[in-house]
Amino acid sequence: MARVSTFRSAEARAEFCQLYDAAVAESPIPITESDIETSWGRTHVLAAGESLKPPLVAIHGKSFNATSWLPLLPALSVNYRVTMIDVVGDLTKSIATKPIAKAHHVVAWLDETLRELGIQRAAFSGMSFGAWMASNYAMTFPDRVDRLALLGPAGLASGQHVGWIVRAWGASVVHPEERRVQVFLDTMATQSGYRRLREDPWRLIREQFVSGTMGFRHAMVTARPTRCDLSRLASAQFPILAIVGRDESVHDGPKWAARFRQQVPGARVELVDGANHIVPVDQPEIVEQLLADFLESSA
Repeated sequence: MARVSTFRSAEARAEFCQLYDAAVAESPIPITESDIETSWGRTHVLAAGESLKPPLVAIHGKSFNATSWLPLLPALSVNYRVTMIDVVGDLTKSIATKPIAKAHHVVAWLDETLRELGIQRAAFSGMSFGAWMASNYAMTFPDRVDRLALLGPAGLASGQHVGWIVRAWGASVVHPEERRVQVFLDTMATQSGYRRLREDPWRLIREQFVSGTMGFRHAMVTARPTRCDLSRLASAQFPILAIVGRDESVHDGPKWAARFRQQVPGARVELVDGANHIVPVDQPEIVEQLLADFLESSA
């Protein structure tokens, strides 16, 4: 069996979990934590908001985790019970027992997790790689999706810049040294985002990314955010919002937005000025308002 991604040592995991717990403790809204046993491993889940509200499932980006949604909770939880899932096989509290190597593995794991949580239909929000994951789930099970919000999406309408892939590989796999990881993370934000990453509420999330990346061993075989046939999204009956940074470093933001508009003509695509890949960090007020308006329209 292919090797799974995991922390390099118990000490590395403990250091990461300490930062994770500190971020949860500073959440603007009370959080409950749980673990779900799946065929792919133990999946850690955060939840916030009133239990009687309709569910919203939030999936984080690569090398981040469920706590990256905490700064957005005030906007997300107005009308929803927010379920934030730690992706198995990524830098999270989840523990993988077999690799999630392909898109259909992502869909199977996510479907199993949601069924165990008792979530039959939900709104979905995905960030970066999480946007690719949520979209693949939505294309497979459109009847279980109320609406779909994509923040700084990776893949789907285009691939990533080769140079960015090389930098990501170097920082996370080849030489995961502190300075290299910090610089790599900063390249996904604008100058204003660079400062916000070092301030609350993003400071502890940044520290998790840096500390965790240095102590994590990525499997060679893993799912990646590829370009997709989006015809199933185009024919979907649920609303779609895509928020894309004009100054994207992962791919060409304006080109991605144009392609997505062309291939999914019913989607609302917002190309945000002054935003790189981590759009909620670069333009928090704009992103929060776009999300609030999009989610409120179905409440």
